[in-house]
Amino acid sequence: MFNKKLIIASMTMVCMFTMTSCFGPKKLTQRIVPTAVNTINSVGLSELNLKHGTDYTIVNTVTADATIIYSEQRKGEQYTLKEENGECKLVYRFDSEQEKWALIDFDGIARFGFLTTDDFGESYSTRNPEYVARNLAIYRLINASKVRGADGVVEPVISTNVEQRGKEIVFKTTVSAKLIKLKTDAK
Repeated sequence: MFNKKLIIASMTMVCMFTMTSCFGPKKLTQRIVPTAVNTINSVGLSELNLKHGTDYTIVNTVTADATIIYSEQRKGEQYTLKEENGECKLVYRFDSEQEKWALIDFDGIARFGFLTTDDFGESYSTRNPEYVARNLAIYRLINASKVRGADGVVEPVISTNVEQRGKEIVFKTTVSAKLIKLKTDAK
């Protein structure tokens, strides 16, 4: 009889510990977002000490854009940034214990492009939807520049439009620039 009560009491304690550990607050861990990064030289035409036609040619003008959709969940305690075509998705949740936002889920690869005049340092702000849209558009511009054989871009123009679609906020960035090809001495 005593063994039966002991077994029941032990099982009850195990169940209580299991239940409380399942429902207690979970500590969020910081995750690393896989990123692809490109850079390209960017200057204004007035900064070049080159002669058009002799030293360089303007290959073309190229335009690239990116759209990032921001949406909140869990009454503002969680939000998602996603590229409109599903290229990447980042999910952040507010960790009330550490009082900061933590990446809890991601899908795809966040792609960032930087002009050499940008001050990006070592940290990428993957939490800011405008930043993600801007740098994804620059990444796409750089890839288009490579395809066309450009050595750099001049006079880039970057604009971001923000609109609300129901509960979602849409950040669309468009980047355009003139592509230049440097002429080499053929002597």
